Amino acid sequence: MQKSVAVLAMVCLAAIFFSSLWNRVHNPGITVETRVGPSQQEQAMMGQVSTLMAEVERNPENIQALTELAQAFMVMQAWQRAYSFWQRVLALEPDNQLALNQAGFSLFQQERYTEAVDYFETLLKLDNENYRSLFNMGVIFKYYLDDQERATKYFQQILEISPDDEQLLERVRRELDNSLQTGNDT
Repeated sequence: MQKSVAVLAMVCLAAIFFSSLWNRVHNPGITVETRVGPSQQEQAMMGQVSTLMAEVERNPENIQALTELAQAFMVMQAWQRAYSFWQRVLALEPDNQLALNQAGFSLFQQERYTEAVDYFETLLKLDNENYRSLFNMGVIFKYYLDDQERATKYFQQILEISPDDEQLLERVRRELDNSLQTGNDT
């Protein structure tokens, strides 16, 4: 009797194992991705960075190479490295609007909000209708520096400029509506 129960148990275990294996082969539900090294895209990016670094070493004032390096580090979300290259661009071209905007954005990503504001304000002195910088300032003051009044001012300036960016305008209207509702609740 014990032998027949043991044999039956072994047969049942084998049946469970093979049915589970059969099910897994025909209906894979979980996939495991393993990577041995960097992807081709990552390798290409690192190759580009190496080439650009060599160019900057040969010619430290190559604005295009510095800009491309800063942008590559932004793609990699290496915000401090990106910021350092934007600073180098700005040391050579203090009024470079792209560098001012991206330096501010890099600082924002590092949660260095008051420093980011400085870059956006400088950009707005050069182009007071730069609605993206106005939006960035509105977001920073509303959500990170707790100055609803200044945030509202920046958002309203965007509506006055009325850029050809309906998505942004809609978002600005929502921000202003939220500010009004929040203001009424207090």
